[in-house]
Amino acid sequence: MTIRVRSPLADINQAPPGKPVRALPALEGGRMGLLWSQHASSVKFWPVFERVAEARFHPSEVRRLYKTSTWNVAPPDDIRTLAEQVDYVFVGVGG
Repeated sequence: MTIRVRSPLADINQAPPGKPVRALPALEGGRMGLLWSQHASSVKFWPVFERVAEARFHPSEVRRLYKTSTWNVAPPDDIRTLAEQVDYVFVGVGG
């Protein structure tokens, strides 16, 4: 019997190319996005996190996207819309 061990990276040694991400000079005063999975393990944490983030960064605007299912991805159109409306996003995936 032969046992073969393979690299989990296979032939991929780098992340796939993506869109460039612009660096923000600061988060203060920007348009904040909050994307939350509503995972059961974070229902007490997330509302507190939101309040702390708003108090710390004083956003000019806050947009929220709460997933309707912890296990499914947020609809791509909703993600795209959120990305167009904010300068940065905090993502809470729970678990």
